[in-house]
Amino acid sequence: MERVIIDTDPGIDDAMAIFLAASAPDRISIEALITVNGNTDIDNATQNAFTILTICEREDIPVYKGRSKPLKREVRMCESSHGDDGLGNVKVNKGKIVLQKETAEEYMVRAARENKGILTLMPIGPLTNIAGAVLRDENFAKNIKRIVLMGGAEHCGNMSPTAEFNFWHDPEAAKIVFEAGFEEIIMVGLDVTRKAFMTPAMRELLYQINTPISRFIHQITRIYVDSYWNKLKNLGCELCDVLVSAFLIDESVLKIKEAFVEIETDGICCGTSVVYSVDIWTGKKKNCYVAYDLDVKTFFGLFFEKQFPAFKETAEALIEHEYRV
Repeated sequence: MERVIIDTDPGIDDAMAIFLAASAPDRISIEALITVNGNTDIDNATQNAFTILTICEREDIPVYKGRSKPLKREVRMCESSHGDDGLGNVKVNKGKIVLQKETAEEYMVRAARENKGILTLMPIGPLTNIAGAVLRDENFAKNIKRIVLMGGAEHCGNMSPTAEFNFWHDPEAAKIVFEAGFEEIIMVGLDVTRKAFMTPAMRELLYQINTPISRFIHQITRIYVDSYWNKLKNLGCELCDVLVSAFLIDESVLKIKEAFVEIETDGICCGTSVVYSVDIWTGKKKNCYVAYDLDVKTFFGLFFEKQFPAFKETAEALIEHEYRV
């Protein structure tokens, strides 16, 4: 059982990651959601956290509000694939969960101190809050079991040729986290998330499954799919953050390697995660693991089976058809 704090900027794929994590209580205990500015502003992100937890009937999970902007920069706006509100501009009944009084950083520092070596951090947005906790408490990194994050890229970015959004949005925060001395960091970057591509047929199956969660995912991914078509002429959409939940449920979905990662905070490569595989760069000492391959069929099988078990066989047949060699 992994006791997890989810640090999120919901975000369409954030919502799907939270749904998947919540569907596996035998593997993941969600201790709290903390929100951060990223895919949308902090107020939208926090309201979206309430909405997501309400839809999956997990109003028992506390929500803590995090930072409204990067550590050392003003918010850098970029063309959003998530709609004006972060959840595809879909009209839903907004959740009314009561926001916790502590800030995200105050909560994380306290929870880590009270549960030394037990808690896993699951950041699926910019790393601003976690860097803030590191700066707040010199023992914070030592008190955390591990971090499994979505961010970075070894070979190709999405905000520049080399930089991925979460690290690009707050590169100083990412740098602090990777240099803080956490016991274990697992970086799930664009090199593998690009392989987690939901096809139109899979999206249609979500519609036909017809549960509140499946229909909500179908709705919010409309703007996501349009964005991928307009930018890349690809039919479907990438499920970036969802891979972190999947890995925490079943680590066999990803192949990982030892690496030294450093974050560039200036110049034309600002936000880039420079990955040194330590089997090649033998002079570098490992500070994390980097995911480099994805078992696509296992991932999507897990995605459907955990959330919609009655449709397991239908989903397996569709996945086999969509990803046949």
